[in-house]
Amino acid sequence: MSQNEMPIAQPFELPCGLKLSNRIVKAPMSEMLGSGDNQPNEYIYRLYERWAKGSFGLMLTGNVQVDERYPGLMTDMIIPSKDKLDINKWKQYANICQSHGTPTIVQINHAGRQSPLGKRSFREPPIAPSPIPLSIGDNIFARTLQYLVIGTPIEMTRAQIDEAVEKFVEATEFMAKVGFAGVELHASYGYLISSFLSSKTNRRNDEYGATSKDRMRFLFRIIDAIRVIVPQTFAVGIKLNSTDFSTGGLLEEEEVYDQIRWIDEHGGIDFIEISGGTYEHDTRSKRTNRLDTNFIEFVAKIRKTTKIALIVTGGFRTREGMNDAIRSDACDFVSIARPVCIQFNLPQILLNRNIPDNDARAMRYNIRGIQLFNLIPIKDISSTIRVFWHNWQLHRVAIENREPDPTLSIHGKIFSIFLTKFKKMIPLFVLSFAILYASFL
Repeated sequence: MSQNEMPIAQPFELPCGLKLSNRIVKAPMSEMLGSGDNQPNEYIYRLYERWAKGSFGLMLTGNVQVDERYPGLMTDMIIPSKDKLDINKWKQYANICQSHGTPTIVQINHAGRQSPLGKRSFREPPIAPSPIPLSIGDNIFARTLQYLVIGTPIEMTRAQIDEAVEKFVEATEFMAKVGFAGVELHASYGYLISSFLSSKTNRRNDEYGATSKDRMRFLFRIIDAIRVIVPQTFAVGIKLNSTDFSTGGLLEEEEVYDQIRWIDEHGGIDFIEISGGTYEHDTRSKRTNRLDTNFIEFVAKIRKTTKIALIVTGGFRTREGMNDAIRSDACDFVSIARPVCIQFNLPQILLNRNIPDNDARAMRYNIRGIQLFNLIPIKDISSTIRVFWHNWQLHRVAIENREPDPTLSIHGKIFSIFLTKFKKMIPLFVLSFAILYASFL
């Protein structure tokens, strides 16, 4: 297959004028490399230097928190208060990411009701549109852990809403100043923007929650305020997740199509990133995954709802699958996450016309030891551990300056990362186990 026949090799120009050399995107993933002041450091520089050489058309960074009081993890990159801000670290980060010509967009986020203890005291609860706590399971262990580590959020006042909007605006202005090509607003996974969009987490009766369209107001305020202060060529995107709209998710299915239509009509957005399932099926598998089928249907309906450029992150592993997705007009870009934790140069393999289609694919690997975690009574724990395993591969590159190793077992290694990065929270986990034990006495 020639370069001209490969949809993934075709250039694309976003509405803002940002030009991308191909349709392969590095998906946003939490790097968990924040330490000390939670600003860019030598580890994240080394990691993105590897990805920068990979020939992506676009790179999306892991989420950067806009409010240092409410991070998602203690190891997130965080934009601190101005007196602590080191602009040179961020400029170097932007320069390294784009040193080989790949535009890089920073995903910005506010964890909202999902912010754990660490940067705030036990007496200072997280904030959310409504005081509805995060649920991580129905058993006593999960409920105790949720109560001790996260707590119940307080309903945001109008002043707090104004402040949160301003945090997103300041973060965006700063990212433009240091040289990044754009920002992606994290509006999924139950974080702050996402919790405003959902009637399950937003039960306000005011202009921020009385109707489905009112629940868009927080997001639209952010978009409008951003567009006033950044150059016209600066890209602004939104991340959504299909599981937020599935049965038991945060949004009803029809509600999300209305909201995406309103985003389209409102304007100011260059792209929408959709994740949450597997778009490309492995035809050798005998297992039918209903989530994957729903995801494909969801993406198809989104495509009919909006003409905004669509990035799909969904289990893409082969050049054929990626080309088919773009050729069929299911999306404009394919985004890759976990495979590029192992193969940093995967786009070069996919774009190389001398490599046959059968060989132009991501490496196959299995995570040894993952089955053990299915026994732990916490919702989605196995999926979370998979994330940690891939994160450990990133740490091999960034911290240890070694190559990824897909053959290594998860046992021991994943816990060493967990305990190292969350050492401040160890007393809380010990207390949780003590309470659980006492409940059975």
